Amino acid sequence: MPNTRSRASMTHEEIEVLIARRVAEEMEAREDARNLEALNENEE
Repeated sequence: MPNTRSRASMTHEEIEVLIARRVAEEMEAREDARNLEALNENEE
């Protein structure tokens, strides 16, 4: 599937890996935010 802007192409598998990586990063960021909120609540 060509990218018309850069004329680069990615396979379906590469796209799936990229999506999985970004989902994992987002889940980790949300978990970090929840932990930070819990710490802030405990300090009050």
